[in-house]
Amino acid sequence: MSKPTHLEPSELGTKEYWDNLYATEITNHAHNPSDTGTVWFDDSDAEAKLIDFLSSADSDADLGLSEDSTSFLDLGTGNGSLLFGLRDAGWKGRMLGVDYSRKSVEFARRIAESRHSDGDDGQPIEFLEHDILQTPSSALLTGSQSRGWDVVLDKGTFDAISLSSETDPATGHRVAESYKSRITPLVRENGLFVVTSCNWTEPELLSWFEGVKEDDDEEAKQWRFEQVGRVEYPSFSFGGVKGQTISSLCFRKLRHTESSE
Repeated sequence: MSKPTHLEPSELGTKEYWDNLYATEITNHAHNPSDTGTVWFDDSDAEAKLIDFLSSADSDADLGLSEDSTSFLDLGTGNGSLLFGLRDAGWKGRMLGVDYSRKSVEFARRIAESRHSDGDDGQPIEFLEHDILQTPSSALLTGSQSRGWDVVLDKGTFDAISLSSETDPATGHRVAESYKSRITPLVRENGLFVVTSCNWTEPELLSWFEGVKEDDDEEAKQWRFEQVGRVEYPSFSFGGVKGQTISSLCFRKLRHTESSE
């Protein structure tokens, strides 16, 4: 399956945009500690639906997750809202949120400190400045997660990367084309990658991530992503075509063999 046509670049694909956004949200939070910033895709209730999907024992997808021990890595964590939501829903394992915006990480840490002051005595959520397209994945493969994380989350990060005009020096292609190779080592074997997008449809997300791609790097070509679930959102019809305003797909990382082609 060929990849979709690239999106037109936008300021939402620049680090400057996100630094400025989170600087403003830090200021707002300082004036009003109850203001914890923007919850992305809130109009579709995406965060609650994602948590329900991961938590549901009667889901069509047998995800094989344990609320006591499952580890979560949140790429482009922003204000950390999704991880805080998972912790509040009873997930007790290690959680790490990373973002290439230093202001984002500062903001998420401030919210975490406020929650601790308010009596949140759960295992602390970690936040780290990390540029997934520039920094080796080994920086995130530490401790019990040296072989990868149980669940890697992306709620709008691939969208932002898809809006970047930057190119990968190694390939000369838009950086969105390198994203799958960058995230593959972060997911443990049989672990999950859950991606949510408002820019790409479900078929388009499948074309970006499922299977093995021609331009995957050598390490990524040893693995493949297989769709194992999706999150249901309210749908609409236009011109006889049914669709959703956002899409969330869940993939499992499997070892690639000739028989799986």
